[in-house]
Amino acid sequence: MNKNYLRREGLAGLLGLSAAAALLLASCGDNAEVLPRQLPDYYPLSVGSYRIYDVTDTTWRNNVPTASHFQFREQVLAAPEPDAAGQPVYQVVRSRRATAAEAWRPDSVLTVTVVPLNVTEQFNNRRTVALVLPAVEGKSWSYHAFNSNYNASDGQDSASVVTRFYEQVGKPLSIVRNGKTYDFANTVTTINDLKTGSNNNATKLIVQRTTFAPGVGPVYRVSRSYKNDCSGAEGCRVPFVRYLGQSRNQVLIESGN
Repeated sequence: MNKNYLRREGLAGLLGLSAAAALLLASCGDNAEVLPRQLPDYYPLSVGSYRIYDVTDTTWRNNVPTASHFQFREQVLAAPEPDAAGQPVYQVVRSRRATAAEAWRPDSVLTVTVVPLNVTEQFNNRRTVALVLPAVEGKSWSYHAFNSNYNASDGQDSASVVTRFYEQVGKPLSIVRNGKTYDFANTVTTINDLKTGSNNNATKLIVQRTTFAPGVGPVYRVSRSYKNDCSGAEGCRVPFVRYLGQSRNQVLIESGN
């Protein structure tokens, strides 16, 4: 895995280059024709589009889990508006309900910017780099590239550290949820667990991963943050004990326009 990828070819994407940066030279010579590179759309957005996720939240206390279940709907209700650089920014409205029989209630708003070489998400005033295109196995980048003052004291990735990776590029994904199987023939996964050095050690374990399907969008999200029991005289427990922590996983169960 080459963690200097940003220096060689990915930095331009993170800085939001114009569409010209994604052009591919189709031929050589004085009359060379420049054609746009056709990249898979891993985060399609359009007015009226929506995705519904089945969500499981789990809280850990003294290695004992307590789980809750609900649904999220992410929906684009209006046309995108340009940001300061003229790039289209979509507002993705998130609603929540406890069961499919209940009405949706407003929850939060996620803003998503899609440009030729990257996709960024902004939530709670924090902008993160969700994707860097094209997706290549082992490619890496900084998840917090736009957060120069980000505080990494809690073990999260900092703006100056390469902390996001691609794996399972072009692989199928099958998930069973509530007795139903959801199959996605072609996916890519972004991941930062077990590969980010200081983020995972004997005292804590932090996992963040998202799987995308072209033409569909995010289909599976996982986030976990655990602290080990290090109160004993001999130090942290081995094997790892989820003394305190939280986890959430989201499975796409429906999408449309």
